[in-house]
Amino acid sequence: MRPKLHLPATLPLIILMMSCCVNANSQTCGYLVRPNQEVRIAALPSTVAASTSKSDVLVASVATAVMERDVCCGRNSALEDQIVAASASTGISLRELGERLRGKHYLDNGASIFVADQYWPAAPIEQNSVKPGDIISSLMAQRPLLMNWDGHLYVLYGVLFDECTDSNTGYDFPRIRTLLLVDTRFSGRRRYLSFNRQTDDWGKVTGFLALAITRNR
Repeated sequence: MRPKLHLPATLPLIILMMSCCVNANSQTCGYLVRPNQEVRIAALPSTVAASTSKSDVLVASVATAVMERDVCCGRNSALEDQIVAASASTGISLRELGERLRGKHYLDNGASIFVADQYWPAAPIEQNSVKPGDIISSLMAQRPLLMNWDGHLYVLYGVLFDECTDSNTGYDFPRIRTLLLVDTRFSGRRRYLSFNRQTDDWGKVTGFLALAITRNR
């Protein structure tokens, strides 16, 4: 499935050029170039965790983010052993999860895949923290992210943002307003929620993880 996009043609170049963090205050939106932009993955697996335990939520969240059933996370999937080991670990971080899943794995038919991981800490805001371009680029590539917020694991599948002009530099940049999330503990309306950059506490977000799957031919 292709993501639902409402994007200016110049946005990929803008993403590569920008350097602001999601909630950085160093850039001032001098004026709005294109308000109310959106990147959203159109369809995610409707996987629901077997229980509300952190281990079951981790399995369901990774399965949702990977979006390929033969890769993760059921019986005979490529990541079955790794995800079982990860879910059994107490308090595993997103960084550690990425390290466990990274590398070459084999599908049930014998074909191989390679998992690449990218982890970004969210707080405190430092040079290596997640940037709007990191999130938008991943979603444009049809890769959801895993997000840890207030001790819970969520799947990040979309963003709402404004394209602004920095009043100091004159460069255009996206300013994320809302992160769209899936909570795999639930089905129905409770499954979908959002993180509002203006009203929610960014200090409770501890990190993001993106997983990219390459199938070898």
